[in-house]
Amino acid sequence: MRAARLLATGVLALAAVTAAGCNDFHYYDIHVSFNNNPSNGGFGPNEPSKVQICLFKVSGADNGTFSIGPNRQGLPLIPGGTDLGIVEFSTFADSGTLTFTVEAYDSTMTVPNCKVGVGSTDITATSASTTDGMLSVNKMGDFTLCQ
Repeated sequence: MRAARLLATGVLALAAVTAAGCNDFHYYDIHVSFNNNPSNGGFGPNEPSKVQICLFKVSGADNGTFSIGPNRQGLPLIPGGTDLGIVEFSTFADSGTLTFTVEAYDSTMTVPNCKVGVGSTDITATSASTTDGMLSVNKMGDFTLCQ
């Protein structure tokens, strides 16, 4: 009986240690910028300042969707600006791959005909508290300022 109790206590202790590791947030700081080289799939001068909303999608080891803009959190950019800055995502995932995708829209609506840019990056999920990454948004359509 005593051996069974010790075994049960050991199993509970192992479960507690394992569960504690799974409940730690891991932060991914993604530096987002707009490619400003038109000859290499980038935006022309002042075009990034016409972006009204960026839709962020996370897939893979975790999933999430959120948006920034308009008129908050850095959007629209000032004319000539190409740097959106760091966007942070937090997750409990500590293994697998996280795919970060940013879609840029020249309207307050996130509908396909208003999408003017997209970029993505894959980052390996780790047990580190903070992981840095970079993502460049490339131009994929003409600006129509659709409504």
